Amino acid sequence: MELREYVRACRRRWLWIVVPVLVAVCGATGLALTQEPAYRSSMILFVTTGAGDPDAKASRLNSYIALLTGPRVAQNVATKLGEPATAEQVRKSLSAEVQAGTDLLVVTAKDASADKSRTMVTSATSALVALAKKLDPPVATDDGPPPQITVAQEAVTTQEPGTLVRDVGFSAVLGLLVGAVAVAVREATGKTIGEEDDLRRLGIGTVGVISLNGRWARSGQADSALAEAFRRVRSLLPETPARDGSRGTALMLTAANPKEGTTAVACGLAIAIAETGARVLLVDANLRSPGVGRYLAMDNGPGLADVLTGRARVNDVLRDPLDGRLTVLPPGEKRLDPGQVLASPTLASTIRELTARFDVVLVDAPPLHGVADAAVLGKVTDGALLVVRANRTRTADVQRSIDLLGRIGTQLVAAVLNALPRRLPDEPAPPQPQRPAPLDNDSLVTTLLGRREQPDEAPPSPANPVSGRAIVKQRKPVANDFQPREADDGATTQKIAFTPVDGITTQRIKPVNGNDVMNGWTPAGESGRTRAAENGQARTTENGQARAAEKDEDATEKLEKQGEDE
Repeated sequence: MELREYVRACRRRWLWIVVPVLVAVCGATGLALTQEPAYRSSMILFVTTGAGDPDAKASRLNSYIALLTGPRVAQNVATKLGEPATAEQVRKSLSAEVQAGTDLLVVTAKDASADKSRTMVTSATSALVALAKKLDPPVATDDGPPPQITVAQEAVTTQEPGTLVRDVGFSAVLGLLVGAVAVAVREATGKTIGEEDDLRRLGIGTVGVISLNGRWARSGQADSALAEAFRRVRSLLPETPARDGSRGTALMLTAANPKEGTTAVACGLAIAIAETGARVLLVDANLRSPGVGRYLAMDNGPGLADVLTGRARVNDVLRDPLDGRLTVLPPGEKRLDPGQVLASPTLASTIRELTARFDVVLVDAPPLHGVADAAVLGKVTDGALLVVRANRTRTADVQRSIDLLGRIGTQLVAAVLNALPRRLPDEPAPPQPQRPAPLDNDSLVTTLLGRREQPDEAPPSPANPVSGRAIVKQRKPVANDFQPREADDGATTQKIAFTPVDGITTQRIKPVNGNDVMNGWTPAGESGRTRAAENGQARTTENGQARAAEKDEDATEKLEKQGEDE
């Protein structure tokens, strides 16, 4: 295994490294915190050998160290301490060393009790001095001063520093090594496909990875990320020529083992290809464990099995779950012998009929290993798209699938790495302009396209509606209408009569000059006629200026004629 591959394996299996480190660190921390504090008591002895030979001095100092840590001194110390101290425990607690370049001997005793460690070190030095006097032979005066042991420093007791940091660091390194070895062993013994490079090393071309990673998923738009992943697969899918020169191409989607996500990839790829305007047919040929209906929210009904057994025709079983964007051929009623149904001689002719009517025919097939259904379908399709579950499908299984497709004569078009979670998110995407409305169901289609927008409700009708026609009528003026009157504010009013169901309703119109001179209204007969105001030149609104001019001309002629008669 190369270093680069090993680093990628550690990134995929980071839990294998983190868990041992955490366990080791927690264990070391617990032991360090529960351990009782230790005390150290030390005394310094000055040793006079009486000889000028350096080797003789070193030999005598080593002899004193051996006596100090030996059984005789330990037994004397244990006797002074009393029960439950033993000579063996004392020997483990006592230690001695010579300071480099000096004749000083440092005696140390460690114990959980400060008083006990002090007693041990003082008793040990006293026993050593007494034992050395007994063992040293008498020395003549001519040979120099006799060997002697003198206490240079009394016992000093200190508390041992804690080892928490050291223990935690050592444990972390140990856990890291254990995790790294575990990852290496796992990759060597049970290698799985984790990324596109693993497929390329097997000689398989890849068309992409279906996953929910990236900025879309981090921003909560998982459906957009999923749709973009399928569009990328659609764009990288190589052209596959038809075997018999028919119009369309039949592509089988299969996997090495069950639960690799073949159905999810087939549905998503079919929707992505249908977005280009191509006529796409999705065939659910997994008669043992169908799943297209679950993703597209279709009910059970007749399908491929009924066509192959002669109980139905193709036109009678085709379904349109997405309002014309995609056609689906369901699996049909579940049979006890799905392998025998797929082995029907009419399977090849059915696929040819479908490819003649559609541009792309995607066949959702069962796994290659375990049953022979995928092998039968591979012989009548133009190529196969292998779906591989990331970090789950073993390399050996992929290699077996390649060999099987080669033996049955099916072209392996490419492979797609399925890194989708087991449970797809069903939250809808943010509303986007000019986006087709999908079905209202929590399925893969909802994940890819979002939810259908509900039509706006009609505005509520008014509480008291007024219906009918607005009639504006004009009365011819008479002589009395033009008698001199007191001038008013020059305003003109107009009365509009509505003819509703329950009677006549009028509406007051505001004059042009802004003064409202209409103090009331009176219906002009049963027909609801309106009466124009008199007093000079009629003033009307902008829309009735032409009609007002005609009224003025008629009134002038009437006045002239009346004057001549008088």
